[in-house]
Order: sequence, then C-alpha cells, then structure tokens
Amino acid sequence: MLLYILFFIVLIVFIYFFRNSIIINIYKLPIIRKSWQLPDMDAHNVNLVNNNKPVVVCCGDSITHGHIGYDWVGTLRNNDDSKVYINAGINADLTWNLNQRIDDILKHNPDYITILIGTNDAIGSQPVKLIQDYYIQTKNLPKTPSIEWFQEQIEILITKFQENTSAKIAITTLPWLGEQENEPIIDVIKNHNKIIKRMALKYDICVLDLFSKFKEEIGSNDSIPYTTSELRRLRGLRAVVLYYVFGWSWNKIGEKYRLKLLCDHIHLNEKGGFLMQTLIKEFLSK
Repeated sequence: MLLYILFFIVLIVFIYFFRNSIIINIYKLPIIRKSWQLPDMDAHNVNLVNNNKPVVVCCGDSITHGHIGYDWVGTLRNNDDSKVYINAGINADLTWNLNQRIDDILKHNPDYITILIGTNDAIGSQPVKLIQDYYIQTKNLPKTPSIEWFQEQIEILITKFQENTSAKIAITTLPWLGEQENEPIIDVIKNHNKIIKRMALKYDICVLDLFSKFKEEIGSNDSIPYTTSELRRLRGLRAVVLYYVFGWSWNKIGEKYRLKLLCDHIHLNEKGGFLMQTLIKEFLSK
C-alpha cells in the first residue's frame, strides 16, 4: 500500500513539473494537432505572385489563428473573393512575438492590416507563476509579461506598420476573458484596452471595439467564471477534443459553462466570431 501511495505522489510531482511539455505533446496527437498547425494562407508560407487584388493581413494570436475557436479569417476569405485574406495569427503569441515575425506581414505589401493582439499579454501579466512560466518557456520570452511591456510592444508594432506600409490599419479591443463582467480579469482587459485606444488615437488608426460588442451581447448571465488555475488550459484542451474528435460546434462546446460568445472562456465561438468578422467587414468597406 505504501508503494502505491509513493508512486501516486511521484506521479503527481512529475505531472506538475512537466505539465507544460505534457500538454504541448497532447496537442501533437494526430486527431487534434490541427489546432496548432498553421492556418490556411498563413503569412509565413504564402507568397503572392501576380496578384491584383487588395491584400488584407489579419494579425494576432489564437483568436485570429482560428483553429481553437471560430475561424473568422477563413470565413471572410470564403465569402469574399474580391480580396486576398492572409492569416498572421499564431496560437499563444504575445505582442512581442508578433513583432518578431513582422517581416512575414510586411512582405505581402498589405492594403489593409487588422490587429487583434494582447489577450496573452493580459493573461501573462497576472502574478501567477504557473501562467508566467508557461509563456516564458513556450514562447521564448526575454522577460516576464506585464502591461508596461505590452504598451511598449504595441507601439513598436503600430509604428513599424506605418513606417513600412501604406496600409489602412485597424486595431481591435480585446474581447472578454470569461463572461462575468465583475470578475477581476475584466479590469485587466479594460486596462489593456485603454492602451489600445490611446495608441489608436496617437497614431490615427481605426479602432474596432470588440469589447463593447461583447458587453452589448452578453448582459447579465450565470456563466461559470474565468479561472487563472490550470483549469484554464484544460478547458481549451476539452474544446479542441470535442471539436476535432466529436464534431461539436464551438457554440455547443461553450454551453457547459453557459457561455454566449466564447467556447472555453478565451476563444470565440461562432456567435463571437460573427461579431469580429462583422467589425472587419465594416472596416474594409469604409
């Protein structure tokens, strides 16, 4: 009996210390690895030849990548053949990561650039060691995420776009994390959005206010709150398995938590994705 208890304790300790590697390798399983593969028309691999259509590059993290949650970029592409839509979203990226791959965006000489980045900055800025360690280890960050670093990096991103392209630029406010307006994490998102709006005003670029659209649609509800515990990533893994293995919609996946616009407290479901693609369509039609 003592041996079983010791084995269980060792197993728990092993899982704790190697949890990042374990979860990353689970995502590599054939049945669900598409969730981390590059999206269609990804910015790095696509090379446009003899193109005469306006080029739209959508920059961001997993919410733009569209393999964990609704693929709003792919839907825009499928519904509009008058433009070329390039996806520059990468799962779990912070604004610093997006700046490291900016050449993949500039090479397309875009006519329009949309920016939806900062959710991982907001999550990583929380003083929770397991979250900060995850981002530092898996995203090769040179420092611990913070709101000050986000402000520095988002300004670098915008100025690089303006200096190196003639594109029309739109930046999107961050969506909610969870759907409980009084949770502390919403204040974190609001503070990041203040920076986004301030930068948009400073550099005279368009703001797409996704956060406010969420507020209009969500209202009062009894959804299960967002968490900073390891349940945060397990909810994402659950969503991926249910979508890719069992064929559930992102809307249905979020129903367990009584979510209206999110599937796992972070990523957009079909309803949330529709809000985002509507904002983009309005921007492109101006």
